[in-house]
Amino acid sequence: MAKILSRGPIFEIREDRDFAVCELTSAHSITKEEGARCAEMMRKTILERVIVPNSPYRGLLFDVRLGPTAFGPKTREELAQIFTQAHGLKFKVGVLVSSSPTQHLQFSNLAQECAAQSSMVSRDVAPLSEFLQAS
Repeated sequence: MAKILSRGPIFEIREDRDFAVCELTSAHSITKEEGARCAEMMRKTILERVIVPNSPYRGLLFDVRLGPTAFGPKTREELAQIFTQAHGLKFKVGVLVSSSPTQHLQFSNLAQECAAQSSMVSRDVAPLSEFLQAS
């Protein structure tokens, strides 16, 4: 059974072998404020337990396929801190997005801006797996 690192109304962060996975789900009843609070909870867990020096994890996979198709400025700020720390530690972050063009564009722009060398955004599992598994 996977070890749960953190859980909130629209996310779960868990271990998956030697990777951490942050899976988002969409909750239509959730307010923008609650969404931003969830992003803050995710950032806190990820920056304190996953993307750290000598991390026990080889990488982080964000699976946002079932998550909101767009994020607001407060959530973007929280995500930017995650990607920036990943870049600084040369820690790999993969983002598995849905077919939503907005979701793909937002995460691609964020990854390019904050962690171009250590992140990848894709709609397909295979290239992300290859990216995260590579040394």
